[in-house]
Amino acid sequence: MDIVQISDTAGGGAQTPEEETLVQHVREEGVVQIRRKSRTEPYDLTLLPGLSDLYLPRKTCRTTLSMDLIVALMERTEFAWLCDNLARHEDSTSESAILERQLFSYYPRPDFAEKRLLDFGCGNGPSSMTIARLLPRTEVVGVELGADKVEMANRIRAFRSLDNVRFLCSPSGSELPPGIGHFDFVMLSAVYEHLLPHERTVVMPALWSALKPGGMLFINRTPYRYFPMEVHSTGLWFVNYLPDRLAHGVVRQFAKRNRAINKSEDWNVHLRGGLRGGTEREIIRNLTAGTEKGARIVQPRYHGVRDRADYWLSGTNPNRYRRVKEWIARGFRLTDRLWGTVPSMRIEVVIQKEC
Repeated sequence: MDIVQISDTAGGGAQTPEEETLVQHVREEGVVQIRRKSRTEPYDLTLLPGLSDLYLPRKTCRTTLSMDLIVALMERTEFAWLCDNLARHEDSTSESAILERQLFSYYPRPDFAEKRLLDFGCGNGPSSMTIARLLPRTEVVGVELGADKVEMANRIRAFRSLDNVRFLCSPSGSELPPGIGHFDFVMLSAVYEHLLPHERTVVMPALWSALKPGGMLFINRTPYRYFPMEVHSTGLWFVNYLPDRLAHGVVRQFAKRNRAINKSEDWNVHLRGGLRGGTEREIIRNLTAGTEKGARIVQPRYHGVRDRADYWLSGTNPNRYRRVKEWIARGFRLTDRLWGTVPSMRIEVVIQKEC
């Protein structure tokens, strides 16, 4: 049970709107410090780890969620990932920017109206609710295996007063909820890399079957399987090129991130953590049960981009090494035309189910 300490700079008594409140939740791994300057301001969180080598993907965040929802998320989230989780629920952070950029580079905003979108592997709902805000006239269905995450997503949805999104629990890791129907769009946002190899061969065809002919499947933030640096789980160079057994030993010995995962003796724990990522061809092969027929990689045509190489370039910092990145984009344009792949750090791909 968390220990809660509350203090305010006014020295006690009834709090006025201008006073600052400090709440500290003491966890085994460290302290969660929560501040709010006034009742009208968002909460600012800072994670103060008890161990100097604890990996924190994000140490601070700001959230507009209520205190009871923050506490509920703390009870369900690992200490190191709390701020990362909370930040995903804010439309001012990268979650919204990534989804908005991908959706509207590939499909005009008005054409999403009156359509259905399945957000598979939605967790506690940040991607689903972001999409629902971006597409108020689209029916969004978030699907997740964990019942506790679905319950949390529904609580946050009610707090956000979003009427065009709902959340359903899958009966198993290889099934979609019964009676879910068919969809014009399917989204896997930072999901594919967490499916085990045997799960990919079952889940992806199920999603393909739920997609209407002519519909589009969006995948983003999945690490590219053969990028020189493994950026998702370990931060190690060249581990992507090693055989599984050797990679397992190297990761256990040298990876500084995600100790609970990277020190595991079970290789499947590493795969579940996202270690091996994927490729466009593997995704298509899994979608089509190995035939690779009826699936077409789509080129973005909106927001000033003409192909996937342009799309990659538009997502980079325009003020750093611009000329070098333009040459890299030319290389990506060639690899995409020859082999259907953009071998960047992460896969951002849209695949259409041909009629």
